[in-house]
Amino acid sequence: MRAYQRLVASDGYEVALFPLEVLKMSQDEGGDFSHIGTYNIDFVGLDIRAPIYAPCSCTCVELYNTYGSGNLRFFQGDNLVHTPLGLRKLLFFFAHDANPVATYVGQHFNQGDLIGHTGQYGYATGDHTHTCMGLAPWISYSVSMTERPPEGHVDLTNRIHYWDAVYVNDTRIIQGFNHNWRVWDEDTPVKEKSHFPWVLYMKELREKMSSWHFFLFMLFIC
Repeated sequence: MRAYQRLVASDGYEVALFPLEVLKMSQDEGGDFSHIGTYNIDFVGLDIRAPIYAPCSCTCVELYNTYGSGNLRFFQGDNLVHTPLGLRKLLFFFAHDANPVATYVGQHFNQGDLIGHTGQYGYATGDHTHTCMGLAPWISYSVSMTERPPEGHVDLTNRIHYWDAVYVNDTRIIQGFNHNWRVWDEDTPVKEKSHFPWVLYMKELREKMSSWHFFLFMLFIC
């Protein structure tokens, strides 16, 4: 994806997008070190400190400002989004950014906003981001992260494969390890950069109001 890119389907739901401009894997799931037994993946950019963008509108739900954690940042999607698995609410993390963009729990990001950078802060060899995708909700580190056999490395409890979480529209694939990366190909998607479509706004409003109050509101505006 690109900076400030938003992709909203005709039904009003965002389409989850791969969070870097290029897809270049340096280590796959189940690889060496902290990847053994996990769905963790390492991605690199074309340059050091490559920008990472919010794959969907999301909120920082947990952060760790420690060398050992690699400045871990956890994010939860604000709403259901289109994924290759269907409509899901995503949970994801990034590590190794020396100067994280997310600085407090509750910080909100729109889809396409700068959310972090690749880096080598912590136990890292080379500039990259260590990341995993899963399904919401975030509860706590002890509940939402799980140690995996055989060596007890951790990833998201409700983990899913990255290629089942995001689409790769406007992303150049350099090294995808032959996984099933997909492109959102709805015939007439609605692309926006700054505002929710009216249908999504009304859906959110309806969810916040009781059915009776929403009915009165609709009568008033009509």
